[in-house]
Amino acid sequence: MSQNLPGVESAANLDDRAQSTNFYAGLPVLGEFSAVTDTGNFAPLPADWHVATCDVRNSTQAVEAGDYKHVNTVGAAAVTAVLNAAGELEIPFVFEGDGSAFCVPPALLEDAKAALLKTQEMAQKSFGLELRVAAVPVAKVREAGVDIRVARIRVSENYVQAVFAGGGMAWADRAMKSPATAALYAVDASRTPPRGSLEGLECRWQDIPSRHGETVSLMVRAASSDPAAAAAVYRGLIAKVQDTYGADDVCHPITIPGLAPALGARRLGNEVGVRAADRGAFGKWRYLMGVRWLVVLGWFLMKFGLRTRFTDWSKYKQTLVRNTDVRKFNDIYRQILAGTEAQREALTGWLEVRYRKRELVYGMHVTDRAHMTCLVFNYSGRHLHFIDGADGGLFLAAREFKERAAKIS
Repeated sequence: MSQNLPGVESAANLDDRAQSTNFYAGLPVLGEFSAVTDTGNFAPLPADWHVATCDVRNSTQAVEAGDYKHVNTVGAAAVTAVLNAAGELEIPFVFEGDGSAFCVPPALLEDAKAALLKTQEMAQKSFGLELRVAAVPVAKVREAGVDIRVARIRVSENYVQAVFAGGGMAWADRAMKSPATAALYAVDASRTPPRGSLEGLECRWQDIPSRHGETVSLMVRAASSDPAAAAAVYRGLIAKVQDTYGADDVCHPITIPGLAPALGARRLGNEVGVRAADRGAFGKWRYLMGVRWLVVLGWFLMKFGLRTRFTDWSKYKQTLVRNTDVRKFNDIYRQILAGTEAQREALTGWLEVRYRKRELVYGMHVTDRAHMTCLVFNYSGRHLHFIDGADGGLFLAAREFKERAAKIS
């Protein structure tokens, strides 16, 4: 009979841990976003995983004070930090404007917490924002009677997006914020020293004007707890959006002609605040000057369609447009749309009828342009661009959503 030596894991245990760690990378990649309406496409997270999550405390006041871009930048910086910590390991995550959430295996948990604390430190130092950071065990989520199930959707040849179902991600978010449970899951910086890299976060584009006049930030949740009924609502919603706004490329909020590089200190200051948080006033000025030079260089390379060692700059903007998260699903359908007032009114009428029937809850924000924050690991393809409506976007749509939800609860 064999016996393991103290401190040495058995081959079976090592194999189980490896399978758990690589769970997400092993899921099939679905080709159509409409696949989110089929519950059979989602797989439950391993029981030993955690939800590492963060959000900007008092973000309402920050948005009302005109600091939404700072809030948005901090949420995107958290994604940058955790993905840098993950390295080659694929993990599911969602960016939600004023925060982000990540599902991580045990092998990544401490690095993910440290990366979020690094972002927390930067948020306070550069923007005066307080970032809450928590880690919630999946086992606790399931004890609450909900679950976290995940699937992978191909957005482009370079970007595979995670989508979530089961209600568990929302439960973890509430657990982080609720006075009754916040202390149980808050990450303590005295036990986990902040560390990590924020390299890759870029804010080098001006807001993108809507080609049709409006940029709409939409969020919708099916009211029914029955999976089949909820799936029917989402199928109807996806069909209605397409019928009203047209194909994805027609209502996409980012267009190549609308992409204009930013040189102003106010716009570039978001990136400076993230990437040069520890460099002092002179160091930040030097970083700003360096970024301006890179913006001009990038404009030149794209303008003349030049090719460098790893990047064909004639195709960079096309790849950028494809590598955007304009539509996502985290138990709630979210989409950024470019359209006309008439299209919005038609969609709103459809939503309102179903809201009054208690089939769904929705929120919407309307502006005339989109805001973009970029995560660039390399310019040849591995870059991701977070899109939101300007002036508050999904954050303000969420506020309207919560007001409607309160009326039918």
